Amino acid sequence: MPTWGLVVETTVGTGDRKHIEAAVAAQVEGSRDDALAELERRARAFVPTHPMSPKRRRLYRQTDGFLLVVEGAWQTFSTRFTVAELLADSAAP
Repeated sequence: MPTWGLVVETTVGTGDRKHIEAAVAAQVEGSRDDALAELERRARAFVPTHPMSPKRRRLYRQTDGFLLVVEGAWQTFSTRFTVAELLADSAAP
């Protein structure tokens, strides 16, 4: 049974220091559809650090996950949620 990584890439910082950071939020064993369902649940519930005063929130479905775009008073921030099959893990038991 494959293992799927739920990868979250989000905008951090503001102004000239704004950049993207990625992290594996969780791993799911099972089908790709199972992993996408869990990823969608997490994307819908996700509350980003920025912007502090969100004005508009839009969640888009993509082939391999979701894209969350949150507009603030001064800047727009995005978070990409991707499902990816784990092929190798150097820290595996």
